Amino acid sequence: MKKQPTTMTMLTLWVGVWMAASTILVDAQSNLSNCEEKPQRSRCQRACKCDCSDYWNTDTFCLQVCNDIDNGSPVDALSWCSDYNVADDCDQYDSNWSDSTIQSNLHINYMRAYGRDFSLNFFTDTARSELLPLAVIIHGGGFNSGSKDNCKIVESAREFASRGYRSVAISYPLCGAYWNGTNVTENITAFGSDGPWHAWDAEEPLYPPGVGQQHPQCIKGASSSRAHPEQYAQSHEVANRAARYAIQYAHSRAEEWGIDVEQTVCNGASAGAITCYEMFLFNTTVRFRPQNTGLEPVPDLDQIKINVAAGRAGALVSPEVRAVTEDTVAAMAPGAAVYDLHGDEDTVVDISKAQFLVETMEEFLIPAELDIATGEGHSIFEYQFNKTHPERLNTMFDFIELYLSGNVGEDDDVDNDDVDNDDDVDEDDDDVDNDDDNSVCEDDDNAIKFLAASRTPPVFVNGCRQVARKGGCSKTIVVELCCQSCANFWK
Repeated sequence: MKKQPTTMTMLTLWVGVWMAASTILVDAQSNLSNCEEKPQRSRCQRACKCDCSDYWNTDTFCLQVCNDIDNGSPVDALSWCSDYNVADDCDQYDSNWSDSTIQSNLHINYMRAYGRDFSLNFFTDTARSELLPLAVIIHGGGFNSGSKDNCKIVESAREFASRGYRSVAISYPLCGAYWNGTNVTENITAFGSDGPWHAWDAEEPLYPPGVGQQHPQCIKGASSSRAHPEQYAQSHEVANRAARYAIQYAHSRAEEWGIDVEQTVCNGASAGAITCYEMFLFNTTVRFRPQNTGLEPVPDLDQIKINVAAGRAGALVSPEVRAVTEDTVAAMAPGAAVYDLHGDEDTVVDISKAQFLVETMEEFLIPAELDIATGEGHSIFEYQFNKTHPERLNTMFDFIELYLSGNVGEDDDVDNDDVDNDDDVDEDDDDVDNDDDNSVCEDDDNAIKFLAASRTPPVFVNGCRQVARKGGCSKTIVVELCCQSCANFWK
């Protein structure tokens, strides 16, 4: 007869399983204990490479490392990582940057805030000596985690540099730098009266960098139920302000770095994309309950304009917090445009929030494009940077270059000039010319939206330009509805 396991035996088995799991969790910590003395150990260097973002960190080793430093940047928090060359270690997407003319200049301090230093990484093509537009790359991570030093951000910055931009990837104050916590169900106490906000110009940090650098309310991200809703609304303002300081710093080195200060692009993912759209739409005068944050307007920063904001998985803040108005639009760069690539199965930032962004832009006649990645979720870096589908990345860069150049509609102007200046046209042809003038080639954006929405399943588009740029002009019905866009964009 088969012997049944005793209670003691079962207990022993459970203890064994628990100890094995615990060993995995403490593995990182125990093996990092002597990294100060032996920083070149493989595990010590591996820790420097961890991408501490709540949304896509699935590596067990890195989960523990990031937990120990409260999802900060290993390069900033772990002393032995200070000399770690993230650019060398991030050449992992078959781009072969080591054989290119793209140069990396890492960890350049650009500002001090909340008692801490914040830095940027600068990427440039040394083969180009002319002035080039500036691209600001902003990491995501729920405004409580993430880093300029993760490989996705490094790859993005290098890609921009290779396409004719001087690019900077920035760090910025996350929740743990300024938030000291308060009851999430109560109103925030005014700044300067024992409120939860640390001062922007504080001499000392709220928490020391490294282990324990965040209040517990920051651990799960600014949008979690543990965080105060006002703090989440205001975290965007902090990132917006920091990014403007980064641009100001880059402009101060414009001659040395070869930057065209009149052309600026912002690119980011998730919280980074949200920050780009904030900076694109709102300057430092547009604030939510500033009596609580202590943040004052900075006129010098408000001179900085974003010409094109292009992100992944971004959204527009609620109008109850900061609303787009005629006044805010008037303060933007003339001809500014916005692009968002979004997965239709994103469960972190629902696609409806990106649709709201585009609809709001349309209301104020701001060019906007929502590029939908069918079947994709929140983390869509691999989707966009998939080298077997170069058109995915090219779509974004084509949009940026179109609006950055200011050549929108230029083809139409050329055609009109040709007609006006054609001295060889006989007066007898006036009737023909008039007929042509009466049959202007125009887009019917409402019709193309209706057509897309009537499909099964429905498809959201924001107009003829987007459909034409995505190759829709291969269909006769699209050519009929989007005559002008198909003439301009279809190759």
